[in-house]
Amino acid sequence: AINFFFNTAIDAHGVMVSDEPWSRPGDYVLLRALTDIVCVSSACPDDTTPANGWNLTDIHVRTYSGQHKFSRAIARRMTPDSEPKMTRETAFHSSFAKHTRDFAEYRGYWLANSFAKEGAIAEYWACRQAAVIMDLSPLRKFEVTGPDSEALLHYTLTRDVKKLGVGQVVYSAMCYEHGGMIDDGTLLRLGKDNFRWVGGDDLSGEWLRETARKLGLNVLVRSSTDQMHNIALQGPKSRDILKEVVWTSPLQPSISELE
Repeated sequence: AINFFFNTAIDAHGVMVSDEPWSRPGDYVLLRALTDIVCVSSACPDDTTPANGWNLTDIHVRTYSGQHKFSRAIARRMTPDSEPKMTRETAFHSSFAKHTRDFAEYRGYWLANSFAKEGAIAEYWACRQAAVIMDLSPLRKFEVTGPDSEALLHYTLTRDVKKLGVGQVVYSAMCYEHGGMIDDGTLLRLGKDNFRWVGGDDLSGEWLRETARKLGLNVLVRSSTDQMHNIALQGPKSRDILKEVVWTSPLQPSISELE
């Protein structure tokens, strides 16, 4: 037996607890049968706990022939009230798919997990001795603009954002007022009042918006994750590769001048 829509967990005492579900009308689970099976479905009519949101409803079961083709995906909600987003391919998926069929779901995207002709050990040494390309499109990007953008980021990050020049990028942590960590990432200054935060979680964008409202700052925080996919080139030979493909403005340091 398996529960699909219950919001259950194991608490600190090892006891299973349940809360109101995150699922909404229209949510579904798609299964593929690899052999002949007999299925029994139950809506689990329990109105004495929050497992069904205190409201019993019917469940709809639909079957398809084996000739139907469906894409694999996992729906995610950042918060219980958010619209679900299905797993997507990145802009680089077709290029990586030429070298592997092993893709894993990571934060809403399909990423290459390993490469058929190499393997994890060879890939590790390639990163240590030469260079590797990794698809980091699932990183969350937020465009932070407006006359108070510097003040907002200076307040929410542990770096001194006022010292960051146009065209520079720094690594930093994003924290609550009490010091608890929300996320870590990189901050790019694209202009006087134009920044890009690249982190790992959607919560960082929500925290920036919430903090701006609380402080009364004139800032626009806009997600650009879906519009801006990115790769990472890492390894001791990465700089030599970038020299051949990256154009640098005469007003900015070249690749070879970066330390």
